[in-house]
Amino acid sequence: MLFKEIVILLILLLSDFKTITQGSDKNMLYERAGYEFPYQLNKPDTSWELPQKLKEISGMSFIDSYRLACIQDEKGNIYIFNLKTGEIEKKIKFGGDGDYEGIEIVGNNAWVLKSNGILFKVKDYLGKSDPVVKKYATALSSKNDAEGLTFDPLNNKLLIACKGHPFDDDKEGKEYKAICSFDFSSKQIDLKPFLLIEMDTLKFYKNYNSISQIGIELLAYFDSSKGDVSFQPSGIAIHPKTGNIFVLAAVGNLLTVFSRGGEMLAIIELKSKYHPQPEGICFSTDGTLYISNEGDKFEKGTILRFKDKR
Repeated sequence: MLFKEIVILLILLLSDFKTITQGSDKNMLYERAGYEFPYQLNKPDTSWELPQKLKEISGMSFIDSYRLACIQDEKGNIYIFNLKTGEIEKKIKFGGDGDYEGIEIVGNNAWVLKSNGILFKVKDYLGKSDPVVKKYATALSSKNDAEGLTFDPLNNKLLIACKGHPFDDDKEGKEYKAICSFDFSSKQIDLKPFLLIEMDTLKFYKNYNSISQIGIELLAYFDSSKGDVSFQPSGIAIHPKTGNIFVLAAVGNLLTVFSRGGEMLAIIELKSKYHPQPEGICFSTDGTLYISNEGDKFEKGTILRFKDKR
């Protein structure tokens, strides 16, 4: 463990050193000509410190103007967080202990994603009686390490961001991270990924120096379960007005934006001062952005809100 921690520390220190020497907008690593990223991620409009039960917040979804549905990665509970009071107003139990990583509200139902690819449909989750829960096994497994979940209303599908192996079989895939889709009609994962993210492209724009690049490769070699630490998705959301796909990464501290056609629109580096461990992302209906950060033994979890700057 000591060797891996030293390598990670060197990567972070050397990467930060190189970033400091870049241009005036150090956070925007790439922005496609003609596209304007609409948020200032170092200037949250509002922020909330989360109660202890949500210290390990791993996902969230917008309900209405004053509530978010949240999960944390150890308990099979949905927590309704009230943005007006800054407190949990309701807890809804849907399953046992486990590694829960994503949540999405679709109509009156909540969908919850486990890291091994299992989906839980929590029917009428805000109803007065105990909700009916249905579990769906998918073609994904723990090797895919599913982390992010969002609803694609255009295709009536759930999109799942995979932190680990990008495919549902054993073929090589280290050079990609994948966004998969779950079809509501067939209740199956589409075998062809909805979107493949090229790791070499991200590393090109992160512009690692030689020593950092060697450190990344060494870490992946000595701990294949961690893989490439340049970018590992932790959350995904679709902008309600543009349809652009926002992919968040706690490992790599990046936010990437893609068009529906898969074209990369922007890569933004997230500063640890505001985003120490970004795990969850969602939008309100008007396009306001929310990003959640997991806490640790010293710091509380947080939710940050960013309004469109344009």
